[in-house]
Amino acid sequence: MKKYILLFIALLLPVLTAGADSPQKKKKADKHTAEWRYELEAYSSPYRGACNVKVWSYSRDINIARQQATKNAVHGALFRGIPANPEKRINAMPPVIDDLMAEENNKAFFDKFFEDGGPYLRFATKTTSGGSDEILKYGKNDYKYKVGVIVTVQYDELRKYMEEQGLRESLASGFAK
Repeated sequence: MKKYILLFIALLLPVLTAGADSPQKKKKADKHTAEWRYELEAYSSPYRGACNVKVWSYSRDINIARQQATKNAVHGALFRGIPANPEKRINAMPPVIDDLMAEENNKAFFDKFFEDGGPYLRFATKTTSGGSDEILKYGKNDYKYKVGVIVTVQYDELRKYMEEQGLRESLASGFAK
């Protein structure tokens, strides 16, 4: 009898431990993030130099979409800008980096910047818990769900960091010395 219980546990253990952090799901999350499929919506301005953004991430797995929201918010602030929200009286914020080829020309830097646990985390924080995210059923392909997560982006700090890295000209560089 003990043999059957141990066999049952041995067979069941891998099934129970295969969660959101499994290598297959991680690989798929990285693939989806590399495609940068998301939408941004200005949500509020908590304080000067920051913006709360609702990030709509697409994925087959709701948890993966939630995990990628922070990366998507920072990517949007860097390369797309944050759109205005006239209903909430929030002005548009232009992209931190206005060079259209910067991401491609500095691929090694941005791959390291956006890796899991990378420097991008210094500039964004999720402000909603998993239970308060909006979840919409989207389709039947790889992007089955559209998940809305509110993220605070430290816009001014991100701009300063990119200036320090030489990926953006300083605001003061246009003035004669």
